[in-house]
This record gives sequence, C-alpha cells and structure tokens, in this order.
Amino acid sequence: MYLSNSRFKRRAGLSVLYFIQGIPQGLIYFALLDWLTSVGFGISDIAIVMSLASLPWAFKILIGPFVDTLKSSKMGKRKPWIFFSLFASSLIFFISSNYISNELSALSIGLCLFTVILFTSILDVATDALAIDTLSKDERGISNGLMWASRTIGVSSAAVFASFTINKIGLKETFLFFGFLNLFFSLFILLIRENKSDRLLSLKSTKKIKFSFYKKTIFDLYNISKAPVFILLMGFCLLSNISFGMHYVSISNLFIVSNNWDNSNLTEIRSFGLYIGAAVAIFGGYLSDRISPYRVIIVSQIMIAFVFLLIAFFETNISNFYIGSLIIFIISALGSFLMAASLSLCMGLSKTTVAASQFALLMSIRHFSRIVGEWSAGILDYNDVSLSNLYFIMFLISFLPVITIYKMKHFIDKT
Repeated sequence: MYLSNSRFKRRAGLSVLYFIQGIPQGLIYFALLDWLTSVGFGISDIAIVMSLASLPWAFKILIGPFVDTLKSSKMGKRKPWIFFSLFASSLIFFISSNYISNELSALSIGLCLFTVILFTSILDVATDALAIDTLSKDERGISNGLMWASRTIGVSSAAVFASFTINKIGLKETFLFFGFLNLFFSLFILLIRENKSDRLLSLKSTKKIKFSFYKKTIFDLYNISKAPVFILLMGFCLLSNISFGMHYVSISNLFIVSNNWDNSNLTEIRSFGLYIGAAVAIFGGYLSDRISPYRVIIVSQIMIAFVFLLIAFFETNISNFYIGSLIIFIISALGSFLMAASLSLCMGLSKTTVAASQFALLMSIRHFSRIVGEWSAGILDYNDVSLSNLYFIMFLISFLPVITIYKMKHFIDKT
C-alpha cells in the first residue's frame, strides 16, 4: 500500500497504525488496571502503576526531534521508527512476562509498563508525524476522527481479550500473547510504504545523517513556541488532562470497591463504551472541520465537568448496572469528542518543518497533565480524601482548560 496514492489509502493506512497503537493501551489502562483493583490495589497503588506507565508519553518532546532528524532511510521518513518501536515492544513483552507475574508490586509492575509504553510512545510520535506529512489541511479533522476511532477500537478489543486471558490463563501468558501480536504487526508494517519509491526493508540512508539538524530542530521549535498563541495552546494542554488523570486512577475503585462490580464486567463495559467513543470521535472531527475545534472543546469540557459533579454526589449509588454503564458511556463519548477536536487544533497549528517535534511537545504536555492528575489523586487518597471529594475536585479542575481555550480563541479572533 502506498499512502501517497489517494485520500482513501492515507486514511486507511493511518487508521491501521492507530489501531495497532491502541493494542497495548487496552491491556494496560483497562484490563490490567481493573484486575489489579480486584486483587487489592488501592487508588494510591494504582496511581504509582499508572503514572509510571504514563511517564514515557511525557518524553515525546525528546523523541520528536530524533524522529525529525533521522528520516533519511530508503524505507521512508517515518516507517523505520514505526517498525523499530513495534519490534522492540514485542521483545519487552517477552522479557517482562516472567518478571511481572512473579513480582506483583506497584513499583515492579509500573517499571515494566514504563518500558512497554516507551516504545509505544515512539510509535505514536512517528505515526503523528506521518499523518502531518501526508494529510492535507481540509481532511485533518475527519481523518483525526477516523484515526482516533481506530485507536479506540484497538484499545477496546485488546481490553476485552486481555481481561479474559488474565482471569482465565494468567498474567504471564497474556504478556506472551501480546508480545507475539506486536511481532506480527511489526512484520505487517513492512508492507506499507509512504511513497512508491520507498523500499519494503532497507538499513541504508538516502543521505548522510547530520545530528546538527537535531540542534536546529530544537532551535526552530523554541522560536515557534515563543508565539503567544502557542504559549496559550501549551497552557491548554497542560490543564486539559488533569481531571481525566484523576478519573483514570479512580474509576476502578469507584465501581469495584464502592459499588461491588466484577472486574471483568467493568472492563467489558468500559471497552464497549470506547466503541461509542469511536463513533463520537468521527463526529467530533467532522464538527472541528465544519465549525471550530474551539467550540467543540469548550462544550465537551463543560459537559465532562458536570458528569464528574454527578458522580461526586452519587458515588455509592451507581451500583445499578444500567446507570453505571450509562455514566461510563457518557464519559467515554465526551472524552473522545474532546480528544478529536484537541488533536485537530494541535495538528492544525503544527508547522511541517518540525512537525513531529512540535506536535510531540504538545502531546508531551497533555500526558504530563495526566500524570499530574494521577499523582494528585494518589496523594489525596493517601491523605484519606474520600472518593466523592476527589470527583468534586475533578469537577472544579475541569473548568481550567475552558478558561484557557476561551482566551486563546479570543486572542486569535483579535489578530
């Protein structure tokens, strides 16, 4: 498949890559998270595991300049990075399978997951850069919706399968399976080419690698980042994921501990909610193209805040399967709606000269924001703050990115 051939092939190829990217995240952030809660891990333990697993996403700013510098392979600009990250992550799954099943502590599990997500973040940066390279301006919104939807489907299907295998055959066997799955995907990627002239597999470069370009990339990124609109955009990214980070480490305890749900049932419902989110992501991308990503972000963020407020008031009254499921579906839909618009906004303001680095900077800040939220929830739980109070704090924090994005839109309208 040549991605440069047609709009359909670009969207299909990028969607496949985003689907693959979601596979390990379904295992880690859904099935494993819910299972750990069921075997006695509290919010503070989950905060340690998830913050370590999330930390590599914040390193994307360091990864981006390397992806922009090392892009002279005869395989294409981004494909070598995609192939390398998948192959390396498969090896990590194989190596970790014994260790993680024998040493069931928050720190040891977190360190294993840190390594897996490190290579997944490299895949993410390379795929984002490929999208910026190949997508035209008028197709970014809907394409981002399709890509986010594909990633969501990958997360969901992996979560359901991983939940089944962890509960039925064990953690070690599940990690081994995911290792073989990533190995298969790394070989599959060899069949995708960015341009017709690219080779399927080659270790040679089209020109000599100059690491001085890395310094130039950092310098160009610094100059772009000084722009007032970009400073506001970074501020939005820094605030946008704090409440969600707090929610992600609390949701399993909310349902399993406070409302007596079974961990496998919770994973299945959360995974099904992602399918709803996938459809909504496409709609969010469409609206971002047709209306404005700013409006989509503001409306969805305010709605998310009030869902958190409802949870704060009715924390122990969502044991009802249908009511609890509805809450999960609403949060999933609003989160995907918000993400599609946020990606469209960040991608639209990224310059192609340093595409991977600039977009990676924004995504690093977003993931750092999530880590801040995860650690905040862990610290508050350690100091005996109740779950309902945690969700009330999430409600208040959810308004901070609304204020920032409103100021950003107002600034752009004036200029």
